[in-house]
Amino acid sequence: MKLFVDWILARQYRLVLLAVASAPFVQCVTMALIALETLRRGVAQGALVAVLGTACVTALALAGGANVAVVAAITAVVFGAGLGLGALVRWTGSLTLAFQAVVLLTVAGVLVVSSFGPGGADLLAPVLELMLALLRERGATEQQIDAFRAAEPLVLGLLAAAVLTALLLALFLAYWWRGLAAGDSFFGREFRSLRLSRVLGLPASALVTAGLVIDWPLVQNLAALALFGFLFQGVSVMHAWAHARRWHAALVAPVYVLLVTPLSALIVLALSAVGLMDNWFDLRAPLRART
Repeated sequence: MKLFVDWILARQYRLVLLAVASAPFVQCVTMALIALETLRRGVAQGALVAVLGTACVTALALAGGANVAVVAAITAVVFGAGLGLGALVRWTGSLTLAFQAVVLLTVAGVLVVSSFGPGGADLLAPVLELMLALLRERGATEQQIDAFRAAEPLVLGLLAAAVLTALLLALFLAYWWRGLAAGDSFFGREFRSLRLSRVLGLPASALVTAGLVIDWPLVQNLAALALFGFLFQGVSVMHAWAHARRWHAALVAPVYVLLVTPLSALIVLALSAVGLMDNWFDLRAPLRART
């Protein structure tokens, strides 16, 4: 992988082409590439690559007869997010602080949209109607249709959780690549100490608790987002223990496999619970006591 990263960074056009190629399919890779360029060569170079990449994708959309305005807008957001991630890491100088900032900014985005913009159901109304039509075509019962409609107010929180996940995956990938290029393993060390901190953990814990008893869309949406913040902290705790106790990879891999199975919701809740407990009881303290 180090050879691959070195090859990409050796010529700027290689990074641009790879970012353009991945933009329609794996946006988190595109964001990671732009963030890596920003980390390595500065915000100005990162902005230049983001502009070039957006222009290339827009030109391809124009040639292919796609909706140029929509493609250009989405692409600009993706490339701009990568630039922002790189600038954020350069500013904070820490993976943990960048992680906390991304979570906080995503929460702020949900608050802004909920307060001054359309709600989740209104924002994605065309998509939701299409999904309802597909459910009816596939013979969904009235109870299933009613359950889907009841979940519509929570779509903003689920969308924000998906955005948060993509941003954090891009952040981690770019930080890992940066370490590979530098010949250092600082990504592993910093990832294994990842946490929301008491400052963010207190309101996040309160939101998770409130989400269990308060049936208000804004609280439910923010609670879902808080759970995903704790999810990544829980994954960090798992890797910290695996590294310290030298667990075989076969003990950790099943957790990731289960995340793409029907049991994914249970795994997310379990890891989120671990992250929440670690934020208050420091589940990694015994590991530091042994070193």
